[in-house]
Amino acid sequence: MKQMKAVQLLVLLVALITAAGCGGSNTNQGSQTGESKPTKGTTNEQAAVQSPETSGAEAAGERTIQHAMGTATIKGEPKRVVVLFNGMVDITVALGVKPAGAVESWEEKPWYEYLRASMDGVENLGEETQPNMEAIVALKPDLIIAAKSRHEKIYSQLKDIAPTIVLDKLFDWKANLAVAADALGKKDEAAKMMEDWNNSVADFKAKLGDKLNGKEMSIVRFESDGTARFYVSGFAGELFDELGLARPEAQQVEGKTAVTLNTKEQMGQLDGDYIFDISRTSEEDAKTKADWTSHPLWNNLRGVKDGNYFLADPIIWNLGGGSTAAKLLLQDLYTFFGLK
Repeated sequence: MKQMKAVQLLVLLVALITAAGCGGSNTNQGSQTGESKPTKGTTNEQAAVQSPETSGAEAAGERTIQHAMGTATIKGEPKRVVVLFNGMVDITVALGVKPAGAVESWEEKPWYEYLRASMDGVENLGEETQPNMEAIVALKPDLIIAAKSRHEKIYSQLKDIAPTIVLDKLFDWKANLAVAADALGKKDEAAKMMEDWNNSVADFKAKLGDKLNGKEMSIVRFESDGTARFYVSGFAGELFDELGLARPEAQQVEGKTAVTLNTKEQMGQLDGDYIFDISRTSEEDAKTKADWTSHPLWNNLRGVKDGNYFLADPIIWNLGGGSTAAKLLLQDLYTFFGLK
């Protein structure tokens, strides 16, 4: 009997030790939050290319991403992505992700020609400013990427459909790439893209040298309503800043993306040593351009007199808004400045 009791006590002791071990493991797993936060002081661009240690939940593919209107928790690698602004359509395709659905292009509908080969089978969700909500629901997305300036009013509806990330700036392609890479599980691809871009910028600056010392760049556009405008920033303007291309003092207007000119007496505000025209190609826009460029004051502009007035592709220079468009714009500048 004593031997039997001793055996029973030994079995009970082993069972208790095993249970205690299992309980400890569960406690550790339950303490993981799944949040993935950049190191303090880290920029969006840096966050896209870093590979910090992950928690248990993150290792399983779950991460929480901060965005312009809150946070979104992403599980695994999204397979059915809905994209609601043109710049992000460019970026997702560049990262090797074909959206399940996307808003249509501003021109060359349904998709810009430079992206069209990668968009076969993508559901057209209508205009960027008014996407088709019923079509979005029908796609059963596992991630929606939107823009605050376009979709703030419908954000509450979007996040009820699927985890939704809202970007603050349409044209900040580097910051948008960083967030998209995190959400889509494409940080390695983004790191390679940024490495290639930085090398291209360094090459451009080296080849440009002091060719443009003191020269100023003007970005203009003629509108269908008979007005003209110059760009303070925007997609091309922000790239010019990165490339170190100077802008006319008259065009440095605080808080503005573009400034509209209503009369031809204001023509001088379009001036620059180099003038890049990013007007769209509609019949009405062409009529406005002909009206302004036939005026005597047009021929007094420095860029026009010196033969440095260039027609630039409005899709690449203004509407595309993503990483591929940035590369194509840089290629245009090699051509316009006679670089090889």
